[in-house]
Amino acid sequence: MNYVINFSIQNNDEKIVKKNINTKYKNNELSFKYDNESIKITIKKDNIIMYKENNESILTFNFIKNKETESKYFIKSLNFYIDTKIKTNKLEIKKDRLYIEYELYLQDEYSGKFIYEVNIKEV
Repeated sequence: MNYVINFSIQNNDEKIVKKNINTKYKNNELSFKYDNESIKITIKKDNIIMYKENNESILTFNFIKNKETESKYFIKSLNFYIDTKIKTNKLEIKKDRLYIEYELYLQDEYSGKFIYEVNIKEV
């Protein structure tokens, strides 16, 4: 089966929307590429793990509703990890839609509120 996704990520300053991105969707795992970024989203019963990699960095976020989780942000050029925390305020996991509202903290400093939405469609 083939799948496409539409997704958006929004913060206080901007909203990025990408449409009709071909994706692999198997064993509750989405994987796709866009704008030189590789993304893998693992969907579990009560949480979502997102792994993003591009030329500059690697991010690993673990979203659990109403929980604060430690995450990883690795800057390749510096060979350096930045302490990152995610507070997931809203998490909806459905067969054809993922919705995440979260706050990001870099080295215990508030970095902003984000909304990440993924709509999955079989084609």
